[in-house]
Amino acid sequence: MPLTGKIVFASGRAAEFDIWSLSLSTGELLRLTHEEALDDYPRWSPDGRSIAYISTGADSVPSLHLMDADGRNKRRLTHNIFCQQPSWSPSGDMIIFSGNGVDSSEISICGVRPDGSALRQLYNCPGIETSPCFSPDGGSIIFAATASDPSRFSPVGATDIFELHLASKEIHLIQSHPAIDGEPRYSPDGTRIAFTSHRNGASVEQTQALFEDYRAILRGGTNAQGRKAMAKMKKARGDADIYVCDRNGDNLSQITNDDLADRGICWSPCSNYIMYSQTDLESPESDRLRIINAHSGEEVPFEYNRTALEEALGASGALNRSLAQMLTPDFLERHSVDPSFWGLERHPDWAR
Repeated sequence: MPLTGKIVFASGRAAEFDIWSLSLSTGELLRLTHEEALDDYPRWSPDGRSIAYISTGADSVPSLHLMDADGRNKRRLTHNIFCQQPSWSPSGDMIIFSGNGVDSSEISICGVRPDGSALRQLYNCPGIETSPCFSPDGGSIIFAATASDPSRFSPVGATDIFELHLASKEIHLIQSHPAIDGEPRYSPDGTRIAFTSHRNGASVEQTQALFEDYRAILRGGTNAQGRKAMAKMKKARGDADIYVCDRNGDNLSQITNDDLADRGICWSPCSNYIMYSQTDLESPESDRLRIINAHSGEEVPFEYNRTALEEALGASGALNRSLAQMLTPDFLERHSVDPSFWGLERHPDWAR
């Protein structure tokens, strides 16, 4: 079945990113922002007419912005507060985000209307709440927050997955593990949740034992043992995979299994696919968008013409600047050029 719909994502390098849209049916690629700023985390409105995104402008404050689907009518919704990871309510009357909108010392779940009014805090607990996402029925918000079991030792700053029921204000723990669980996303049909995790397929007991061994080495091991343990922990910290479970947390399955960082996930509108950005943290400028089957984890072929992206980055100027370069096929020459020239792709969102 051919892929349909449209995606919006961020692409760039260093601290300068722009928002782009791509029609999966026609292959049309459009650049929506042109500012010298970090434009990131784009999210379609429910009706597909607007895009919420985060932009770091001249004041260096990541702020919530809104624009029309074609990139016109840009406006800033927040000022002088830190904002990240926006998500729309199904009705389109609220945008939630992780930020310090109410208390400058707390990163919590905040909400604001699309006209920038009625900024308020929706939930706050000790620690940091990140990656909030509205349920398709609008009755709940899922998010990642500081681990629920303070007795567990985690050298990587573990976060768990929680669900907030807006009417009752009840909090339910959906997934808990000594490793980092984050970026939870409801499937559009409301039956499942996808999230990223650094579990590497290990159980709670296996991971906790690994962390305790790590602590023991740091406390009483040799310098060589300590360096080896820290390198091992760094590798584990950089290996993120995608997991899917039922909405209540049952029937957990791991659907990617590699040594790379799989993150920035979103569902297809039909709930059958997951798009994400995959990168090797040893070469972080290599982020590329990928699509997998949300049931089997099988990779779905996905290619598009990146010429416009590379021209915006000035990457095409790295090729064919000499006679030798002109005689060398571009696909070979690319291997000799710094990967950062080809930019990153991250934080996609998929609409009909």
